[in-house]
Amino acid sequence: MKTIAAILFMILIAFGGLSAQQSNFYPTQRGNFMIGSSMGFSISKSSIDVQSNTGSVQGDGGRASQFNLSPSIGYFLGQNFVMGIGMDWLRTTSTAGVDLGDATVPPVRSENDNLLFGPFVRYYIPSGENKAYFLDATIGFGNSRNQFIENKETQIIDNSLLSIGVGPGFTIFASDGIALEALVKYNFAKSDSQINVGEISRTSVTWTNALDFSVGIRYYFGGVRPAAAQQQPIPLNSGSLYR
Repeated sequence: MKTIAAILFMILIAFGGLSAQQSNFYPTQRGNFMIGSSMGFSISKSSIDVQSNTGSVQGDGGRASQFNLSPSIGYFLGQNFVMGIGMDWLRTTSTAGVDLGDATVPPVRSENDNLLFGPFVRYYIPSGENKAYFLDATIGFGNSRNQFIENKETQIIDNSLLSIGVGPGFTIFASDGIALEALVKYNFAKSDSQINVGEISRTSVTWTNALDFSVGIRYYFGGVRPAAAQQQPIPLNSGSLYR
């Protein structure tokens, strides 16, 4: 995690001088790049289906609170439209509604670390000279490692994850390419896991619905664009930020 953050920071510094040379560009212009990160907090509710050689359990998967850190980098394929790739690191604290060994056992507390990678798309809708609304959609693939205690023994479960998120946001641009943003997103996640405890083998599928609120900082800098566009930059304060 620290290595990835350091790489993103170095990229940001490497392009720092480019903004000063291209102060007369508008952030969401075709050919620009966007790099940055957001952090947020979410609450979720899950349902679970556990199948094993001793029977099956279906029911409430419990509720969870989650902290996430999401660095990403994107390229503007068109005016106001950016596509890129991002990473999500999530730290989840939850109270399970169904015990994996016995449905009659009281809920247990667990902590999960999730790491997902995947593409994202975002479309901006301008609002004034230096503000914009946007719609953000992401898909994430990855693995999580869950730890729980059963019969006084700590068990480790490796899961495969699929996450889909979509939601609106709002951003404020500064003249130096820096922007602050806020985002509210609905996330749906599916987790598949294979669990082996003693002589019992279990396969579980968990569906999770979550509502996430996050804030972030982004840096927009000039990239590759047609020569005609480079010859006719539009100042941030011209009133034509998104043309």
